[in-house]
Amino acid sequence: MQPATRPTLTAAEYLEGVRSLLGPILAAASEIEEARRLPSHIERMVRDAGMFAVGVPKDWGGLELDPVTQLEGIELLATADASPAWAAMIGCDTGYVLGFFENAAARELFTDTWRSTAFVGSPSGIASVVDGGYRVSGRWTFASGCTHSAVFLLACVATTEQGPRMATERMPEVRVVALPAEQAQILDTWTTTGVRGSGSHDIAVDSLFVPESHSFRLFPSEMHIDGPLYRYPFLFTFKLAAVALGIARGAIDDVIALSATKTAYGSRTLIRDKDWLQVGITRAEIAYGQARAFYHEAMREIWQEMSAGNAPSKLAQAKLNAAQVGAVERSIEVVDAMYKAGGSNALYSKGTLDRRLRDVHTAGQHTVLQDHALQESGRVYLGIHPESSMMIR
Repeated sequence: MQPATRPTLTAAEYLEGVRSLLGPILAAASEIEEARRLPSHIERMVRDAGMFAVGVPKDWGGLELDPVTQLEGIELLATADASPAWAAMIGCDTGYVLGFFENAAARELFTDTWRSTAFVGSPSGIASVVDGGYRVSGRWTFASGCTHSAVFLLACVATTEQGPRMATERMPEVRVVALPAEQAQILDTWTTTGVRGSGSHDIAVDSLFVPESHSFRLFPSEMHIDGPLYRYPFLFTFKLAAVALGIARGAIDDVIALSATKTAYGSRTLIRDKDWLQVGITRAEIAYGQARAFYHEAMREIWQEMSAGNAPSKLAQAKLNAAQVGAVERSIEVVDAMYKAGGSNALYSKGTLDRRLRDVHTAGQHTVLQDHALQESGRVYLGIHPESSMMIR
């Protein structure tokens, strides 16, 4: 579909469209893993469902749906397969990152706002200051979705002949440069245990000129789009837990389905009739439900503040950060327990429990989920000034 013919969807219509993808994606799970990227027909289905355009402003042809709906769509897709969900989670950054650019530059870069964007925020490159812009070189890892994205956004250290250009007395300026995907080289490096189909390969650029207008400063950053969804520049970093929760939901459902036919070892009794599974399923539902409720509550609170015309408070940011980390941690615990409950059936790579175990642990390795993230929330809870550049202070 061309942008002009793409529909405007309500939240309910959008989620129903995502739900229609689950069967085809489950059927393509082996193909997705073997390809280590989204096969073209799967990428097209995800794109046409609006999953990359969910955060794009309506006047840019996007859906501009609220962030809770965005989380629900990602989680729903992850109940089928984490790799397309991860690709959707990263790819829908398009709606947020175009707001970092002045209107004219954004229109030049994002010619189809239903296409995916690959954004690598770790400053692995050098942006040397030259007349009119930057001369960029570097190599970036974990460029999720790079195999199907239209635009790459790559974080660099801005550098002059005297050395790094400083954003503060202690921190060099992190400059994000945007370029059409065809101007970079994709290096085939994504051979991993989990989330294999996300196509998170390396990207390399060598001495490429990028005009000043096709770049922005990451810390502190400024949005050029009006509207509630764009009042917190780093809102897009809080979608990751939706993938983990979807994996956990899928694992619970896998074991419930398995319990209808699997007998306990050495007996003819179905495992569904065993007290250990009845207790185990209940504990899994508790952990999943509590983690999901806290995560959605935190996102709703931050959305309420943004909808009221404000940037989110430090406390709201700290709560959402803590809720995201907690949701991933609980999801890992749930998947581990469900894998154990699946017994010998969980061992086979053709089954979903094996894949879910690998996927959730891979997702849990992301840097935004480590202890330093919790430390920032703790500083706010304790009344100490946060240190993270990603928090509005």
